[in-house]
Amino acid sequence: MSTYDIILRNAYLMARDQVVDIAIDDGVIAEIDDAVERTADREIQVGGDLVGPGFVDSHMHIDKSFAACGRRHPKGNDSAFDFREIMPREEEYFAEMTVDEITENALKDIEMAVAAGTTYIRTHVAVNHETFGLQNVEAVTRARDVAANLVDIQIVPAARHIPSEESKQILHDAIELASGSESPEPALVGGSDPAGANKDIERTLKAWFDVATKQDVGLDVHIQDGGTLGGYTLDRLHEYTEANGYEDRVTASHCYCLSHLPNHHLDRLIDQFTESDMNIVTCYQSTRPTMPVRKLLESNVTLAHGTDNDRDFVFPHGNADSLEGALIESNKLHGDRTFVEDYRWFDSNEGLDQLWEMITEQGARALGIEDRYGVSEGNPADLVVFDEPSPQWAIIAQATRRFVLKNGAVVAEDGELLPEYSVSE
Repeated sequence: MSTYDIILRNAYLMARDQVVDIAIDDGVIAEIDDAVERTADREIQVGGDLVGPGFVDSHMHIDKSFAACGRRHPKGNDSAFDFREIMPREEEYFAEMTVDEITENALKDIEMAVAAGTTYIRTHVAVNHETFGLQNVEAVTRARDVAANLVDIQIVPAARHIPSEESKQILHDAIELASGSESPEPALVGGSDPAGANKDIERTLKAWFDVATKQDVGLDVHIQDGGTLGGYTLDRLHEYTEANGYEDRVTASHCYCLSHLPNHHLDRLIDQFTESDMNIVTCYQSTRPTMPVRKLLESNVTLAHGTDNDRDFVFPHGNADSLEGALIESNKLHGDRTFVEDYRWFDSNEGLDQLWEMITEQGARALGIEDRYGVSEGNPADLVVFDEPSPQWAIIAQATRRFVLKNGAVVAEDGELLPEYSVSE
């Protein structure tokens, strides 16, 4: 009887609520059974603890990562600053950076994410026709290809001042650059705030969809304006989605306005999200405490999670750790017992389970990889072995990631990338 490459013995699978053996061969999950009879070149005793799929980090900015590092105190962090300062900080920082330096920082960020259990990433990447051009996309594309054995990466070029013809052209060029490598993962159209940043909702949305339809790619755009302005922007985004036949190809990230809207407007938007299969992504660093996470999930809206920024000029913190993000979300969404209907729900087993879904299956749906994601026979063996017995305890105790497997290879152990898989200098 032939042997498998790896068998994970006595692994708890949440979907089955059962302890099983998981056999891996040629990079895929070959067999799941109560007791796999065959042996393997390597057998790992899980001891009844949790084995889950690799995390899906649905929103990162790896081109900016570690921009605050290099001094005794975080750079550019001496005092609070207005959100409008981010763009000039970005332009100043990237004007001094080389492609090699951005690539190296991106690789370090990827390594940090993989060691924490992430096996799929969608990253937004800044482009700017006025200053630093396509250097960030070149760097991140290079990093993606170098780290292909560690993680699958989708790139979302995001241009400033998108209504201008120059920005549209550089966005076209960025998508072609990001799609022209060996990676099978598609690039997407990105951008920010048709109203708050670009001052023209209609021209911005038209420009985004002009580029997307010409390139036949999806969209993942930042909608960060609050209140009814953000709500109206989402209304129009839905209408453009349907008009262009882009159902199930659009993601709206952040969507702070969902925390501010009256129920009748929120309910209408939720209906629109489900009609057009629009994905929503929230990030632990900026999720508002009143974000209607439970309502969105219970309404069958795809709601994924991202870790956003790591130690840069936007946020000085960040460890590219989705499990850490889930714990912070649980605390932020705890609620006020006097005013919040969902008080303590995200502390409950059900609520913690939903946060787990956001960093796994919901993320897979947002990235369009659900047909090859998860702990099922025939799927790629992208798995994490934890030292806790359930998703709830994994979040609460911030479980050690004992083993991280990508395509059937153990690439990290006990929260550290194995030296032979290091891609940074």
